[in-house]
Amino acid sequence: MKEKIFNRYNIFEALLVFVTLLMILTLVNLQIVNGEQYDLQSQKRVLSESKIPAPRGNILDRNGVPIAVNRESYAVQIYKPGLKGDELNAMLLKLADILEKNGDSYNEKLSAYLTINPIDFGSEIKGDEAKIKKWKQDMVGKGKSIDFLTDAQSVFNWFREEKFGINSEYTDEQAYKIMAIRYDIMDGYYTVNTIASDVSRESVAEIEERHDEFPGVTITTVPYRKYIDGDLVAHVLGYVGPIYTEEYEELKKQGYTLNDTIGKTGIEAAAEKYLRGTNGIKRVERDINGRVTRELEGKPVEPGSDVYLTIDMNLQKVAMESLIKNIEYIKTKEERENYHDAFAGAVVVIDVNSGEVLAMVSYPSYNPTAFLESKSNKEMKNLVNQWQTDSVNLPLYNRAIAGVYAPGSTFKPIVGLAALAEGVISTQNSYRFDPGYLNVEGQHFTCLEYPGYGHGTLDLRNALATSCNIYFYNIAMELGLDSLNKWVKKFGLGEKTGIDIAGEVQGMRASRENYDGVWGLANTARVGIGQFNQYYTPLQIANYIATIANGGKRYTPHLIKQAVRYDGTIVEGSTYSKGYEQIDIAPEIINAVKEGMEAVANSAEGTASYAFTDIPIKVAGKTGTAETGRKNESSNALFVAYAPAENPQIAITIVIEKGAWGTNCAPIAADIVKEYFGLNDPPVSDTATADEAVFVK
Repeated sequence: MKEKIFNRYNIFEALLVFVTLLMILTLVNLQIVNGEQYDLQSQKRVLSESKIPAPRGNILDRNGVPIAVNRESYAVQIYKPGLKGDELNAMLLKLADILEKNGDSYNEKLSAYLTINPIDFGSEIKGDEAKIKKWKQDMVGKGKSIDFLTDAQSVFNWFREEKFGINSEYTDEQAYKIMAIRYDIMDGYYTVNTIASDVSRESVAEIEERHDEFPGVTITTVPYRKYIDGDLVAHVLGYVGPIYTEEYEELKKQGYTLNDTIGKTGIEAAAEKYLRGTNGIKRVERDINGRVTRELEGKPVEPGSDVYLTIDMNLQKVAMESLIKNIEYIKTKEERENYHDAFAGAVVVIDVNSGEVLAMVSYPSYNPTAFLESKSNKEMKNLVNQWQTDSVNLPLYNRAIAGVYAPGSTFKPIVGLAALAEGVISTQNSYRFDPGYLNVEGQHFTCLEYPGYGHGTLDLRNALATSCNIYFYNIAMELGLDSLNKWVKKFGLGEKTGIDIAGEVQGMRASRENYDGVWGLANTARVGIGQFNQYYTPLQIANYIATIANGGKRYTPHLIKQAVRYDGTIVEGSTYSKGYEQIDIAPEIINAVKEGMEAVANSAEGTASYAFTDIPIKVAGKTGTAETGRKNESSNALFVAYAPAENPQIAITIVIEKGAWGTNCAPIAADIVKEYFGLNDPPVSDTATADEAVFVK
């Protein structure tokens, strides 16, 4: 028995000695014999983290029709290439040449600050000495002298020779390509940088084939924004763009990186907090060339929330197409004081019982897709630059919320309402006499329709129906400017509405303070017909008409209906519900004004009745013609409406710049009413493709 135990101990001891010797030999091999080789290999394996971009939430209309979505695209990224100096510059130039050969381009943030052919400061800072100085200081470093950077050429030379050490054998054009990419990655050399977005399969294939020439360069798939029929709703939708250096200091506190895109205008900007998802993290092991050798556990992405708008894209399309069609018709129409110069306009349609904006059109328009592609497509970049510098057509200008216009006779309903509310006229006796002319403080006013003998005696209903200037001159003077403005303000004219996209302007009520001279009765008279020293946005005018239509409830117009997370739940606080402000005014006063607006579109004497003869729904409206004050130029044309007259659901405002006469806008309102109430035959369902954009040439 003892002998067996002894043998077992011997076997165990021998086994222990063997294992120990094996471990020693392994350690000797690892640390001494092949130590240098294994150490080099371990250095070639580095862990890195990169961001997985979260898809932005979709933007959809009220019925779920997609407007902004995401598609899969290829991006060229670079991480710590392990090259410096001439080798790095040579590699980046080869990469730029491949992209350009295949019709792709690299990100060019530098071009916003410094351009080539000619060498000059970019549009972001050009002409602004303070911005130029700050940018130069940021580049050189705080506390260092920038006196040697006297102009754009000296900055170019400094980038080339000092900052990036670009070989003198390269041409300026080649040097600029290298500069552009190095500028883009200079703050993130040790992080993953995207240097080209939405590149073609041809570029991807060539870079992959020649991967040994591009250490640290990888291809990854990322979500890319896509707009559908974006030109129809561009000013509402807005667009996304890169984060610029001057924005980054603040945005990085919110978790943004320089490679991120962000909503710049419209809903893309206003709903950024909903649309922006939470980026994931990809953890990988890379070799010394920056290529991925092994993927490790990371963090999944959380997509952004979908944002549903109040806009109805079918109604938006009808409004845009009808506006364009009628502008073209007005250009050819032979009529008094039409100089055939109509060229632009806006349409706003509001739900009178909620403040939801059903359509918001501004024309000329633009295609927001161009802003996405401008950083990698020179043609799109040139198109964007054309829009940004077009000071005549102003295609980027949202006329619906930023355009201000004298309201013309669309102002007369509020004048009549104020006169009733202040006791100047009454619902039982609103008569005034129009002899065809009026002399006030040495100024001679005439009746436009019957300058010789006027309309005679007429009440508020007929004064609105015929748009009698003499009637409203008189009651405005009896009211006085202050009493009139009290009600103008209550109905939101000359006040920001609070719409949920940026860019809204306040407009201006007529006032003594804004008038250079002594205010007299004649000035108040002109204010009474919607002229003289007052300017409002189409949105304000639409909301004022909606407030009359619904009996005095002034809602805050809004475009965001709600935001919905990727899991289907509604984002708390995203459903718009600010309620309304009830204006304290007797129902019979509003009804008296509404009766006159109904006569405009339905009575024989109504100025717009011709446009609604074939519509089985009763519409209430008011024409407006506002002089611009410039000779040989058509007046601005306006029209407001609500429908149905008996139980209003929608309010409409149309403005055509240099549209000659307000009656020229009425057919657009008729088209909108037909579409909203399903009276079109066949019904409108097809929409234009994103490629069929309304461009300004």
